[in-house]
Amino acid sequence: MPGVETETLSFDAGGAPFSDRYGDVYASRDGALGQARHVFLAGNDLPQRWGGRDQFVIVETGFGLGTNFLATWQAWRQDPDRPRRLHFVSVERHPLAAADLARWAPPPLAELAGELARSWPLAVSGLHRLPFEHGGVTLTLGFGDARTLIPDLTLGADAFYLDGFAPDRNPELWEAPLLKVVGRLARPGATLASWTAARTVRDALTASGFEVALRPGFGAKRDMVVARYAPRFRTRRHDPPPPYQGAREAIVVGAGLAGCSGALALARRGWQVTVLDQGRHAACGASALPSGLLHPTLAADDSHAARLSRAGFLFGRRQLDAMRACEPLIAATGVLQLADDELDEARWPGLLERQGWPAGFVRLCSARQAREQVGVAPRRGGLWFAAGAVVSAAAWCRAMLASETMIRLLTDSRAVRITRESASWLIEDQHGQRRRAPVVLVACAMDAPRLLESDLTPVRPIRGRISQLTAGQLTSLRAGIAGQGYLVPGLDGRVAIGATYEPIDQEPGISEDSAHQSNLERLAQLLEHAAPARIDGSFDAIRCVATDRTPLAGAVGDERAAFSAGLHLQGAHLADLPRRAGLYCSFALGSRGLVLAPLMGELVACLIEGEPAPVERALAAMVDPARFLLRRMRRVPFL
Repeated sequence: MPGVETETLSFDAGGAPFSDRYGDVYASRDGALGQARHVFLAGNDLPQRWGGRDQFVIVETGFGLGTNFLATWQAWRQDPDRPRRLHFVSVERHPLAAADLARWAPPPLAELAGELARSWPLAVSGLHRLPFEHGGVTLTLGFGDARTLIPDLTLGADAFYLDGFAPDRNPELWEAPLLKVVGRLARPGATLASWTAARTVRDALTASGFEVALRPGFGAKRDMVVARYAPRFRTRRHDPPPPYQGAREAIVVGAGLAGCSGALALARRGWQVTVLDQGRHAACGASALPSGLLHPTLAADDSHAARLSRAGFLFGRRQLDAMRACEPLIAATGVLQLADDELDEARWPGLLERQGWPAGFVRLCSARQAREQVGVAPRRGGLWFAAGAVVSAAAWCRAMLASETMIRLLTDSRAVRITRESASWLIEDQHGQRRRAPVVLVACAMDAPRLLESDLTPVRPIRGRISQLTAGQLTSLRAGIAGQGYLVPGLDGRVAIGATYEPIDQEPGISEDSAHQSNLERLAQLLEHAAPARIDGSFDAIRCVATDRTPLAGAVGDERAAFSAGLHLQGAHLADLPRRAGLYCSFALGSRGLVLAPLMGELVACLIEGEPAPVERALAAMVDPARFLLRRMRRVPFL
């Protein structure tokens, strides 16, 4: 289920934090911090093993009270030879409340626990990315069943904390199939530690490629397990991603939402990033949108598209909050999603009850309640996203570029061609200026297929026009309204209604007056009583939309190499396809740029660096730019 059932903390007779659900304590009665240091840190030979590394990745199978993470974070802080970036990935099926994490943390960890509690995400299934220490420590929390989440992770792990309630209380977390997946995520030489010494667990780890040994346990426990990944023969088709090795220099083509998001994600990792754009400033195209909606979509089957939208919304909202000091970005907080009709509205209560969303994420509003939230009378009730926002896309782009000194923007620079020379990419602009970098991110919307010289990136231009209105009787509008179109207040005091959806390849096009009339009809569909409105301007832009209406973000496929391989790639999976080393893309975000661009930028940066991906494997595959190549490979006969 999309919503996650939270846990109410109890205590046993001795005062130790206890789970009534599993009938077990959260940590050793001899001390949670002592157990974390003895079993998990020392059991993985930390901090010695991470010394001097650029990146270190730890995977934990049960977050619980968070003591293991906090102790590891503290050890990272205190170690002068710490890795530049520490990733801690943990899953939790029944998360505790933020207040419990802060209240019951061991005193030496209280400061860090307070910081964690302030960043604690809503109880919503999926992966949540929480950066600390200016990105030096990143916690990726997976809320949901470990048996589903861990196989869907994309990462290479250097150490494992095998934790959770006892095998006889929570057997699903210790099953052999799950421990086999742990082996698939292990980088060469990865270590593992657990407080349990159960024979079934040791046997399953051995079968998964680990060399297993016993060490003295903590407190009353006689033994604990330690292990090292050292399979005697190859047990997996593909190795997990290794850390990036090379110069951290990149060129990003395109200074819209997609390009700026990618540039920011790389710059935060210490990359020197040059952004090229053919316009006179950042966000000259569709990303010049003065005000648009940031909110997720829901689906009865919680489809991949809905999950991607949710992940993008949560990630983007966190990033947006961290940037609001740069300049005004948000025109209003809160988004009301109207039902399309009475039948649709009648289905929503059942949907919310089945999916179990927390009220802080979404709740149902009657028409009267909705009017109190948005300030005007909507046509009907709907879904209220309290954390939704009306955002200036153009201002967000400027803020992203300005927030990192490692980013340099070059305007009036249209990339004409990209060529591979030795281990670098060479980009030539319309002035004949040539620039070189080992990594290139192409994020220039409709121009991307030409620049990538790809026949398998099917996109089409869709014109969108927004009508800007004098506020008039809509002055009281204080939130965004979405439905058959959308109505939003702007930073400039005007309101905007839109947007048209005009395929450019269809003739004849509609006139400007017809576009405004179409938008005014949308206004009538959104409000109970549409007041007379005066047109006071417009926004006109071209969206780039893929044929399957899903972004293209990730490593670019090598079409020539794939077709040369022919029969060898029939029946292939995405992981089998050859890629063009150092070449990535992020484009075709359509009308969901505000929701998806920051997440796609983070995904691409993680793929480049070999870091844990911010979304599940299935969602990364959904946006993989090589998906069209894979479909062609499966259709073309090679006999």
